[in-house]
Amino acid sequence: MDIDFSNEHHIYNQEFPQHLCNMCGKCCKAITTPYTHEQLIELAKEGQEEAKVFTDIFKRYKSVADAKKAVPDHVENILKQLKKNNPKLDESTVTFYYCPYLTKENLCSIHSTRPDCCRRAPRNGWSLFPPGCGFKGWQFQQKERVKATVRKLKEYIIELELLNPDTKLPGRDKTAKEMIEFINEKIKPWEKYGASMW
Repeated sequence: MDIDFSNEHHIYNQEFPQHLCNMCGKCCKAITTPYTHEQLIELAKEGQEEAKVFTDIFKRYKSVADAKKAVPDHVENILKQLKKNNPKLDESTVTFYYCPYLTKENLCSIHSTRPDCCRRAPRNGWSLFPPGCGFKGWQFQQKERVKATVRKLKEYIIELELLNPDTKLPGRDKTAKEMIEFINEKIKPWEKYGASMW
């Protein structure tokens, strides 16, 4: 099986189709993370770059209600998805942020120096897009691409399982057992999106 493992992100090769953006500004007006604000502060102190962006650049809404006033459909969409993943979710524990550099025309006033997380947006096909977002078709393509790659990796594991676990793989520095472990680690981040069923 011909799979390039030289790239750390071989499962998901990000493309940046910024031309698909409808310029509604909703994703810049309502942003959240899986971390509380306090956790982000700690992660930022530890040097986690994206946490630093949230604590240094984005501004925090005082409440979920304030975020809903700014972007009701997008915030409701995010909360709906979060509750789907965690039915016991307490909405008040979710912190929403907005970018203070978004202009009235929904343009980024710091576009040339914007943070890396903004340059990489949308991060992947599982990002939560606002209703009517221009990235919907792209989202479907990205999901299918990742699913196909994960399936190929699982097929490779099946082939490796036919070998003696201590067999040294030609052209690799790993045994069959080590390669299986390595591939499973590559698949692991996608389990939260349902990779066990692909």
